[in-house]
Amino acid sequence: MNARLASVAVVAALALASRAAPPTARPTPQQLAWQRMEMTMFCHFGVNTFTDREWGDGKEDPAIFNPSALDCRQWARAAKNAGFKLMILTAKHHDGFCLWPSKHTEHSVKNSPWRGGKGDVVREFADACRAEGLALGLYLSPWDRHEASYGTDAYNDHFCRQLEELLTDYGTVAEVWFDGACGEGPNGKKQVYDFPRWYALIRKLQPDALIAICGPDIRWVGNESGVAREGESSVRENGTRWHPAECDVSIRPGWFYHAAEDARVKPLTHLMDIYFKSVGRNSGLLLNVPPDRRGLFADPDVARLAEFGAATRALYATNLLAQGAVATAVSSGRGADALADGNLDTGWTPASPGAAWIEWRFPEPRAFNLLNLREDIRAGENVRRHRVLARNGSGDWDSLAVGTVIGQRALFRLPETTSAAVRVEIEAPDAAATLVEAGLHRATPFGAWGAGSLAAGRPATASNVHGRNTQYGGDKAVDNDRNTRWATSDETRECWLEIDLQGEREIGRCAIAELEPRITKFRVEVRAAGDAPWQTAFEGGKAGKKFEASFPPVRARHARLHILEATFAPTIWEFELFGPLK
Repeated sequence: MNARLASVAVVAALALASRAAPPTARPTPQQLAWQRMEMTMFCHFGVNTFTDREWGDGKEDPAIFNPSALDCRQWARAAKNAGFKLMILTAKHHDGFCLWPSKHTEHSVKNSPWRGGKGDVVREFADACRAEGLALGLYLSPWDRHEASYGTDAYNDHFCRQLEELLTDYGTVAEVWFDGACGEGPNGKKQVYDFPRWYALIRKLQPDALIAICGPDIRWVGNESGVAREGESSVRENGTRWHPAECDVSIRPGWFYHAAEDARVKPLTHLMDIYFKSVGRNSGLLLNVPPDRRGLFADPDVARLAEFGAATRALYATNLLAQGAVATAVSSGRGADALADGNLDTGWTPASPGAAWIEWRFPEPRAFNLLNLREDIRAGENVRRHRVLARNGSGDWDSLAVGTVIGQRALFRLPETTSAAVRVEIEAPDAAATLVEAGLHRATPFGAWGAGSLAAGRPATASNVHGRNTQYGGDKAVDNDRNTRWATSDETRECWLEIDLQGEREIGRCAIAELEPRITKFRVEVRAAGDAPWQTAFEGGKAGKKFEASFPPVRARHARLHILEATFAPTIWEFELFGPLK
């Protein structure tokens, strides 16, 4: 079939697909503002910072809390420079130690030597956020391992009293963050949390505050790796509820500061991969950066945040669609040219629901590798499927990517492509979808953020994932981070990891890092196209914790690690591919 006819057939097929009940949910103004912020910073700080632990037991002496140079403005400046719009402080973690002088417990900063017992971290944090133009969020742990009333009805009273302090004494709060932690208190009892009462109090004291993660406004994505699912939707419960996802992850292995982790700050390639798989998948990114014992962000974290901010800004620096592109559309309602004006209040709406397309033509071919699409979520999520195509040298259309939900933002890391025309086809069968922004960019090659592996940051698919959890997905084996891993289910002995190199590459070396030596036979296989047969480039036996090998150079678009035999479920820290040695 001619590619032009195939493209038309795709549009027709899209129009017939997916006839589920139309989504009716819409974001509240507060949810809309939060989703447009896109990135929030978490700051885990407290007695754990000084005990070198992740979870305190509530028995800590408040005297250990004594940051020598606390400067919340330094935190806020680093966050703002990196592109974050909201910051959340752990006002109280599971240990029950309060970073404000609470009237309802002695386990707080008022009994520490810091600021002579007159200090208030929450106050300084709130003031710093406002000084830098950032929204304020506060975390109050439901679990309290110090409070004697925990496990009784009286604890819900205690929790509400502390909520009232935080929500009346520090100005406007944009987000109140709860997790579901519920363990034993000092009396050996567990607590039944009165969430409805807590929610009602928040609505009364801070009516515009969003309640996350155990709350009605923002939901947990389901892992702590910062990764949303492909096609992550903000619409839940058969289209009746708007409940967007937040992806939490720490810039370090731990959530609190540990000096031993100064050399284990996530590399830029991993942070950028997280950005694409959270913000780029219609979700909010919540990145934790823990202050150190001085009360400052540590130098490695500040440097990485600066790199991250520069890299995300560079993604959108030049929009090819705003530079001489001519836009045309089928089923056009409002003008398609508005998609490149940088204004989220203008956009393009097809004249009617169903299938539609937008096409941009350039005076001469242009190189690109990134597409950015944003829907007007004020009207909900209406796009069900969309496809990205580029005209090739023969005048036919090549499919570059296929997606489902667009929502707040959909980012496509495309193959390195040069073309004089680009098309986006969308299906919105039940209500006409309004797109408010489209960007085509020539970004830094995605593998260049890593340490040289051609596989770093590339799309990866695994035949098996432990617990079907994104925390252990195949992408973790190509994120250039030795602290994350691809894991398979316990019964797995044969499996594969496929990487789309997003363009033909020359490969001549490989490296494998296992969690434990389990692989006993494997192959590195390659192919030029997605439907071509796999060819063996290298065959090996045992891999282990540090395996490297060279082989005769091959050119390929796709590569996979095919594990043929293993003593137990394979678990891979990193799978790397390199060009041949010169």
